[in-house]
Amino acid sequence: MKESAMIGDLIYELVQIPGPTGHESRVANRLKELLEEHVDEIRIDKMGNLIARKKGTEGKHSLAVVAHLDQVTMAVLKVDEFVWFDKLGWIDFRTLPGIPVLILGEERDVPGVVCSTSAHFEAGSDKPLWIDVGERQKYVSPGDPIVFATPPQWLDDKKTLLASPSIDDRAGCSVLVELARRLPEKPRHDVYFIGTVQEEIGGYGMRHVLRKLQPDWVIATDTGFAEDAVPDAKKAFPLREGLGVIRLSFTQPGGGVLYPATVNFASPRLQKLLGDAAKRLGIPFGVFTATNSSCVFFLLSHIISSQAARRRRPPRPPTSTIRTHRPRYTAHVPASRPGLAD
Repeated sequence: MKESAMIGDLIYELVQIPGPTGHESRVANRLKELLEEHVDEIRIDKMGNLIARKKGTEGKHSLAVVAHLDQVTMAVLKVDEFVWFDKLGWIDFRTLPGIPVLILGEERDVPGVVCSTSAHFEAGSDKPLWIDVGERQKYVSPGDPIVFATPPQWLDDKKTLLASPSIDDRAGCSVLVELARRLPEKPRHDVYFIGTVQEEIGGYGMRHVLRKLQPDWVIATDTGFAEDAVPDAKKAFPLREGLGVIRLSFTQPGGGVLYPATVNFASPRLQKLLGDAAKRLGIPFGVFTATNSSCVFFLLSHIISSQAARRRRPPRPPTSTIRTHRPRYTAHVPASRPGLAD
């Protein structure tokens, strides 16, 4: 099987595993199964972060490659004849009517569909929304997480263009597996493969695990917006581009509780190493600045860090589209620099 098909199949599998913020265990357990044959140590910590380690021959330094396990989600507020809910993270309610969802109840998962008042009776965009679960209300409780249940769809005959919920950041999770598979049997320095929890509500898993591990270098792998999905094309890359590095991410003051005002700078040296490796391998590479961003990765100033991003469109849930062979490119780059932390 071609490598591009392998990683495409992997992403296709991962996007179908529910992993709402705060309830990421299903994704963590599957990644653990996929990674354990390629690493020396692997565990899931008390917070739910997945931490795998491939020991280096010297072990003087350590590099952490990070992706987040969770997806944007919603939560149950009240249950009567219907299920009433609210969003957690970046969700536009205008996109939701008619969308199938899955409620992760304590006893069982409950399928449902988001409903709104018919345009026959009420016009306008501020109509209330609710979830119809048929007669299964008894399995739903306030606080239960809700994920999108739209099935993934291949948008081309070669199966390289995938539209699905949770592309953010199951594409990054696939990079962890591909990179672990590609690294030399014994890299020079320790390499950590980390799947973090609660990124979509403020990066809390990332903060916790980096304070515990204290790696020398961090590469956070996530998704970004394709230029055909945003009004200002100067702020994003075409979907066809392979790998981008966010040089500067800036969250404007007043960004709210989830994303307070922050500014994060990528390491120029790490950026150059990644760019040189991409150029040598013939992989498209670009650098961009994200203003009014929601990036929450570079949280500890003493850790040298960068964020590698793949393009996706459109920028909002429930469904995004990605070129599935591009995460393979992302894995190629650090795998070609086993001595990256020299």
